[in-house]
Amino acid sequence: MPPLRDLVELPGGGRAAYEVIGEGEPLLYFPGGPGYSASLHREDAELLADRFAVHLIDPHGSGGSTPPSDPSAYDHIGHARFYEAVREALGLGSVTVMGISFGSIVALTCAALYPEATTRCIAIAARAVGEDEQGEEAEQEMERMLARHRDAPWYESARATWDSWTERALAATDAAEVDAMMAEVLPLYTAHPERPGVRRFIEGWRTEAASDLAATKAWEDGLWQTIDVRPLLADVRCPTLLVVGELDLICGPAHSRAIAAAIPQAEVVTVPDSGHFVPAEAPEAFREAVVAFCS
Repeated sequence: MPPLRDLVELPGGGRAAYEVIGEGEPLLYFPGGPGYSASLHREDAELLADRFAVHLIDPHGSGGSTPPSDPSAYDHIGHARFYEAVREALGLGSVTVMGISFGSIVALTCAALYPEATTRCIAIAARAVGEDEQGEEAEQEMERMLARHRDAPWYESARATWDSWTERALAATDAAEVDAMMAEVLPLYTAHPERPGVRRFIEGWRTEAASDLAATKAWEDGLWQTIDVRPLLADVRCPTLLVVGELDLICGPAHSRAIAAAIPQAEVVTVPDSGHFVPAEAPEAFREAVVAFCS
């Protein structure tokens, strides 16, 4: 049974659910999605538990955290404001912020909006813009990565779900429908879904993930397509590390390079033979990159 999550009350009557793994300086870890509990990333946190007190905080609307009053707050700025309220409520000083996928956009946003509260920023599998603005290089990366799996027996069904994702997500009436869709496409996100550690990660996600349907619908109804973090990047003044899988189909190296070029103190570590979920697919390389950066 997973450990019980603590609750912290927030201004305005909301609350946030969280747990802390490890000891050391505080690190806030933001999950992807949006719409997924941070508990899905416990094993990621354990990789850094000897260096940080990793705070796994459920986003608003997910897990045990109350939803925002306005669906527009499911964007990166709304998430950043939520996490800043949690940081203050927990009485934490300056922290390292780290996020994966959509959570990496949130981490970059926190660093830009709250520089006095951010020691450093770690963005795993980050992307600068949404679907409408991703550019030809990023689009070509995605197609190449999708094509890598075309001979797998599950590819045809997973690709059909991938290609119809937005339409089906917006039509869903139950979060379980979205969870089933994610279970089907999840192998596409990885470089080698057949490897034992990656297979265990996929099966764990399929068992534990419970999405927030409101967040999914807000994301697919315009937030995902039009999100653009580039106007904020010049305000990120803390040291920033971008960790990207060489074979990430949706947030590949082209995105990390564009982000790093716009941040005064940024470096990129490209992890070979890894897809979107670098901590799960290449745990040793991930830990080595983060520890070296923080040292």
